[in-house]
Amino acid sequence: MAELQHELPEMDGPPEDEHVLFGAEQQAIHSRLYEDAPVPYIVGTADGIIRKVNKQAAERLGYAQEELVGAPVVSIYAETPDGRPRAKQVLEKLRRGDDLVHDEAQMQTRDGSVFWARITIRSITNEAGGVVAHWGVFIDIEEQKALEKELRKARGESEAEVERRTSELSRINRALREEINKRREVQQEQNKQLAAMEASVVGMSIHESDGTFRYANPAHATIYGYDSPDELIGESWEILYDDRQVEDVKSEALVDLKQGRRWTGELRGLRKDGSYFDVLLSLTPLPDGGLACICQDVTRRKQQERELQRYADRLQTLHEIDRAILSAESPHAIADAALERVYEQLPCDRASVVVFDHESQQGEVLAYAVGGDSKIKRGARFPMSEFRITEMLESGQPEVVHDMQNVPPTSVLSKLQKEGIRSYISLPMMLDDELIGLVNLGSKETDSFTEAYQDLMREITDQVTIAIRQARLLEQVQKQTEELEQRVAERTAELESFTYSVSHDLRTPLRAIDGFSRLLDKDYGHLLDEEGQRLLSIVRTSASRMGQLIDDLLALSRLGRQEMRKAPIDMTELAHQVTEELLRVHDRDSVSVTIRDLPPAEGDRAMARTILTNLVSNSLKFTRDEAEPRIEIGAIEKEGAWIYFVKDNGAGFDMAYAHKLFGVFQRLHDDDEFEGTGVGLAIVERAVRRHCGDVWAEAEVDEGATIYFTLNDVPGVPNT
Repeated sequence: MAELQHELPEMDGPPEDEHVLFGAEQQAIHSRLYEDAPVPYIVGTADGIIRKVNKQAAERLGYAQEELVGAPVVSIYAETPDGRPRAKQVLEKLRRGDDLVHDEAQMQTRDGSVFWARITIRSITNEAGGVVAHWGVFIDIEEQKALEKELRKARGESEAEVERRTSELSRINRALREEINKRREVQQEQNKQLAAMEASVVGMSIHESDGTFRYANPAHATIYGYDSPDELIGESWEILYDDRQVEDVKSEALVDLKQGRRWTGELRGLRKDGSYFDVLLSLTPLPDGGLACICQDVTRRKQQERELQRYADRLQTLHEIDRAILSAESPHAIADAALERVYEQLPCDRASVVVFDHESQQGEVLAYAVGGDSKIKRGARFPMSEFRITEMLESGQPEVVHDMQNVPPTSVLSKLQKEGIRSYISLPMMLDDELIGLVNLGSKETDSFTEAYQDLMREITDQVTIAIRQARLLEQVQKQTEELEQRVAERTAELESFTYSVSHDLRTPLRAIDGFSRLLDKDYGHLLDEEGQRLLSIVRTSASRMGQLIDDLLALSRLGRQEMRKAPIDMTELAHQVTEELLRVHDRDSVSVTIRDLPPAEGDRAMARTILTNLVSNSLKFTRDEAEPRIEIGAIEKEGAWIYFVKDNGAGFDMAYAHKLFGVFQRLHDDDEFEGTGVGLAIVERAVRRHCGDVWAEAEVDEGATIYFTLNDVPGVPNT
C-alpha cells in the first residue's frame, strides 16, 4: 500500500466533512471501521498486482493480509470458466479506459473452495488523468446464488421473480455506482471511506462507550424508519429495540464486545413508527471503548426462508396423508386416515367426509375428527339439500364461510354452531364429473381458512377422492373374487364328483372286459382263427389303453387340485433318480443319457418329478428306433433365471403343430408308430403352470426335439 500511496496525489487541506471526521483520533476510528466492515475491498496497481486488502477481504479469502500483498489480482479468482477468465476480462476493460466495472465472478479461497462474488472495480487516476491504481469491493453472493437455485427448484423461474431480482440487482448496482462516484471526488482515503458510508445501502454507525450514537449513515436511519441520521445522534441504541431484545443484546453481544470479540447476530428491530423487522447486526469494539455497527434489513430474506419452510411443511403434510391413505383399504379407513392428519396439521377444530347417495338424495358422514363430543357422528344422514352443492358446482370453487352468522341456518349448520364452530370450508369431491361427496373443515375462530390453506385442502381432497375411488374398485374386485371363488368351489365339487365316477364306475366295465377277454383267450383261443385272435388282441389292448387313459386323466385332475408344498429341490439328483428308474423299467440300457449340473429349484418336489418323468419317458419312446439314441438334461440361464430342458435325437415333429403339443388327447404321431394317450405333456404343462412357469418346445422331423420349462416366471420366454 505504501507504493500505491506514493503514486496517489497528496491532499491539500482538511477533509470536507469536518463535523464527522476531525483529527487523527477520528481518522483512526474511521480507518478501523472500514478495516472491520463486512464489505471486503482490495486496492491493486494498474498492471493487476494487489497492494492493499482490508481484514474482511483477507478473512473471506482465507489469507493473512500480508500474504495477499504483491500477489496478482487474478490469483484470488477460481480456475473455472466464471473465475479467472472473467477477472481478465474486467482488467482488460479497465485498461481500455473504463473507469468503473461491475460484474459477478467465482473467487477462490486459500483452501481451494470456490464462491460467487459481486465485484465493483473503480480506476484511481492522478491529476494528469493517468490510472495509478484500481480500487475494488466484492460481496459474497454464494448464499444468494444457493437461495435462488432453491427457490427456482421449489417455485419455478417465473417472469415476475426474474424481474424482481433484476430490479434488485440494478438497485444494488446503482447504489454501488453512486458510492464509487462519490469516492472518486475524494482525494484522501478517509474522505473516500466516509463517502462510501454515506452512500452505502448497508447501515453503518459508531457509538460512544455508553452506547449513544456518535455517527450514523443515512442507510442506518432509513432502515430503522428515521428521516435523517441527525435524529439518532446522541440517542441510545436501545431506542431501536424493544425491552426483550435489549436484554438479549446485553446478555450476549455486550459480553463478547467487552472481551474484544466481534459479535454478529439477528434481532427484531423496532422502527420509528413502531413496526418490527428482521435485522442482521455486526458489532465491532473500537480502541476508544466505543463500537462500530453494521446493520442490514433481512426481512425479505427471512420471508423467503419462511415461505420455503411453509412449502416444505405443505409437502410433508401431503406426504403423510399419502402414506396414511396407502396403508388404508376401505373408504372408511381412507377417510379416517386422511382426516386424522388434517386435524393434526391444519387450523381446524372439526373435520369430516360426507359421501352422497344420489338415488336417495342423502348425504352420509363417512368419517369425522373432532376434539370433543359431536352432535354429528359417523353414519349420520342428511338430505343433500342441506349442503350448498349447487353453488359449489356452478362456481367450481369450495364454499368458504368466514363467519357462520352471515349465512342462512340449516339443521347441519345449527348443530355445528352448538359445537362452537364459527367458520368452515366445504370442498367437493368430484369423480368423473360426478359429485360423490364433500370434505369439510370447521373452526371455532372466524376467518380461519386462508388462501394457502384452501389450496392445500384442494390437493388433499383430490387425494382422498382418488383413494376412495380406488377403495371402491378394490371392494368390487374383492366381491367379484369371492363370487369367482364360490364358482370355482362349485366347479371343483362337480369335478371331484366326475373324478369319483371315472375312478369307480368306468373301471368296473373295463375290468369285466379285460377279465372275460382273458378267459376267452385261455379257454377258447385255440378255436379262433388268425383273424379272431387278432380281434381279441385288439379288444384286450384297447381295454388296457383305456385303463391307462383313465389313470392319466385322474392324474391330470389331481394335479390341478393337489396342494403345493414348496421346498428347495436338488434338480440334478432328481434327474438321476428319474432316469435310472425309467431306463430300468423300459430296459433301455443302450440309451446315452447326459445329465448336466442343474441349478437347484424352489417348488413342489412331487410335481417336479412328474415333469421330468413324463419328459424323459417321451424321449425314451421317440428314440426307440434310433441306432444311437441320445438324451440330454440340462439348463440355461436367461436374465438371472434358469430354464431347464430335456433334449433327444428321436423322431421330432413338425413345428407347425407345436400349438397342439400340450393339449389333452393331442398326439402328433399315429398309434401304430408310437403308443400313448396324449395326456402326458398336458400333465407337464399343468405342473409347470402350478409353479407360475412356462413350457415350450423346439423340434425338427427326424432330428429330435427339445422341451424347455421353467419353475418360475422368467421374462422374455415364450408363452404356451
